[in-house]
Amino acid sequence: MSENRSQQARISLAAWQAYRPTDYLKADSNIRRVLQMHMDENYLRYQPMLSKAARMSASRMDSLAINSNRDENLPRLNRFNGIGERTEEVVFHPDYHELGVCVWETGVLAVLEQSGNELYSGALSYFIAHNGEAGHACPVACTAGLIKLLQQVGSAEQKKKYLPRLLETDYTKRLHGAQFVTEIQGGSDVAAISCVAVPDTKREGYYRISGEKWFCSVVDAGLFVLAARPEGAPQGTQGLALFLVPRTVDGDVNDFTIRRLKYKLGTRSMASAEVDFNGALAEPIGPLEEGFKNLMGIVLDTSRVHNAVAACGLMRRACIEAQAYARYRVAFGRSIIEHPTVAQIFARMKVITSAAVSTTFRILAMGDRLTAGKASKEMKEARRTHVNINKYWTSIQCTQVVRDAIEVLGGNGTIEEFSVLPRLYRDAIVLESWEGTHNTLCAQVLRDFTTRKLHFPWLADLSDVLSSITHPSLEEHHSRAALLLNHLAARIERLLSSEADYANFHIRGVVDRMCALNNYLSLLLELNWELNQNIESEKGVMIEFYYCLFIDQADPMDNPELPGLIQGICMETTR
Repeated sequence: MSENRSQQARISLAAWQAYRPTDYLKADSNIRRVLQMHMDENYLRYQPMLSKAARMSASRMDSLAINSNRDENLPRLNRFNGIGERTEEVVFHPDYHELGVCVWETGVLAVLEQSGNELYSGALSYFIAHNGEAGHACPVACTAGLIKLLQQVGSAEQKKKYLPRLLETDYTKRLHGAQFVTEIQGGSDVAAISCVAVPDTKREGYYRISGEKWFCSVVDAGLFVLAARPEGAPQGTQGLALFLVPRTVDGDVNDFTIRRLKYKLGTRSMASAEVDFNGALAEPIGPLEEGFKNLMGIVLDTSRVHNAVAACGLMRRACIEAQAYARYRVAFGRSIIEHPTVAQIFARMKVITSAAVSTTFRILAMGDRLTAGKASKEMKEARRTHVNINKYWTSIQCTQVVRDAIEVLGGNGTIEEFSVLPRLYRDAIVLESWEGTHNTLCAQVLRDFTTRKLHFPWLADLSDVLSSITHPSLEEHHSRAALLLNHLAARIERLLSSEADYANFHIRGVVDRMCALNNYLSLLLELNWELNQNIESEKGVMIEFYYCLFIDQADPMDNPELPGLIQGICMETTR
């Protein structure tokens, strides 16, 4: 009898593995609807490339990411070659490079050649990130930021020199970027940067960079975006400039040395390092006096959006793993998805993931409208706040969702050989810190509201979204959201009229409420579109559950509708 049970358990595990999708686009009805809503007629034109990326991510990319992230296959540093010449070479496992071939082949960067393709590129990144950071999501994000930096503020010569290779789809011919900002004394305090840029005496218009950078991800990149202070420039952020630092100059390693590679908690197959710049040749990118503005408005803005997209991809993969496992794993005579405790976990995972996707892709679409000149200055200002609070919320929720998936798998969920979830969990924690910690992002929101009055355009944008939710069946949601918007506006005014210590103490709680309402409205916007298109989905049920989780937060024991909402979400999953 026990032998039969063991055999049946293994059959169930095999069924779980077989049930996992081979095409992440085909298996994800929600992302298809989201993309159709935002892309409109372009969706059918983009679908073949999206499907290709989704299929590769579910197959070849998956196995390559698993192998290249094994301890014995992590990158290593070779500072010198066999005859003692300095190379500062980072050596990767062959599977890392084969995975890179797949990633670059998706066109995730090439599509940025044409303006207005941020949503398209973001969708490709979303499917790539189903495998976590996997050593390449960060290089893609950094390179995307460099492409946009060149497109917006680069000189004609710089664009001609660098953009073709940055937009290359052939991995072996590519030029990829990195961004080096963090210093040991600064971290998120960018104003404390001490790297110095001195004009080069032999090359007019060029500089020599000296100083230490403490956290240099994508240290194998061919071109670095580096923040430094020109000699004689004022202290603080107003004295910072941005520079392009090539890895090699005339075939030789530029004047920098890699101290060591970081042995990180997550994103381990992507090389991060400590670097000393010893008079490295550099050229300014954009006006020197606008370095901080371009760093925040272009480089970090791009990375923060990519961070949120990556979080969405990780969450979706966690849902896939938990859904398939819960469907086939039997305990106490039935599939574990039928147990109310497991059903609650999975319903929460799915709703949070849908909310993250909803708001993140709305932000991507906003970026495209701004690029196309179809949006106002006020929307640009509102988007800045959207990007910052969304990076904050998605990174926190990503860690929670992946951890929930591990709980669904039980002890099996902690085993590296059994599931990708332990690696995704490590990557998720790193996503929380990258591109601005939680406190840094909340502080920036408060600073933007206090000094630039950006709460006005942000609240106005939410009001515009609310006004566009017009389907008759959503009147109750509309009334709820209107009341919440008024309460939130009053809370923000109360915060800004208070003493600085009070505002700093309470800003995070206010940002949490901002995120909850923003997600609620984003989901309602999608449901409004679906209803107008006569599309049937579980979105209405999911919005009600989201409201219970993040907005109403009444005692669940007093809500008789809650079990039915959870059952509706899980029943849709198991059909």
